[in-house]
Amino acid sequence: MSIAKNARSSDIMNKIKSGHYINNNKFAGYGSIAEDSIYYHTMLAEQADAKRKMLSAQALGKGVRA
Repeated sequence: MSIAKNARSSDIMNKIKSGHYINNNKFAGYGSIAEDSIYYHTMLAEQADAKRKMLSAQALGKGVRA
C-alpha cells in the first residue's frame, strides 16, 4: 500500500471513530409519507384490484354480468 492510501484509510478510520458519518442528514425524513415508499405503486394497484373484484362480486350478486 502506498503512503497516500494509508493516510486516507487512517483519515476515514478517525472519522468513523469520531462519529462523522453517523449524523448524515442527506436523506433525513425520507420515507415519512406513503408516496415516498418504493412499494406505493404496488399498494395502489392492489387496492384497485380489490375494488374491481368487489364491484364485480356485487354486480354478479345482483344478477348482472360484468
